[in-house]
Amino acid sequence: RELCGPWRGAGPPAPPPKAARGMAALVRFEGKPAELILLEIQSMAIMDDGSPLAGQFLGLLQAKGNAVTLTNGPRTLYGKLQDLPKPLVLMERTGQEEPFRGDKVRKSFILKAHGVVRRKAIFNQRPQLSV
Repeated sequence: RELCGPWRGAGPPAPPPKAARGMAALVRFEGKPAELILLEIQSMAIMDDGSPLAGQFLGLLQAKGNAVTLTNGPRTLYGKLQDLPKPLVLMERTGQEEPFRGDKVRKSFILKAHGVVRRKAIFNQRPQLSV
């Protein structure tokens, strides 16, 4: 009995789809990679006007040692910095591809790397108002 999609329990993993076989990914940095911090906010984050969060200014992030604050207007979130066990790379699909190692039959997808995430800021309290 199959419960949910391709998951098959404890057996061997399913082979990749035919379209993905023989594909490779090529990651490119332009210059030195940026040092990024992952934000973990354990509360609801909404804009006052109801607009989507994507592309919006969330606030001023300041770190002093392992203490971190995120301030937006009169609201301040207090949190802590934590090292990630393994670094992450923030990548974007470019929609471009090129031959894999000169082989015109096999293709490599080109991914643009924006930066490396080695730490995360954890905010697990409600914002405090400063008047």
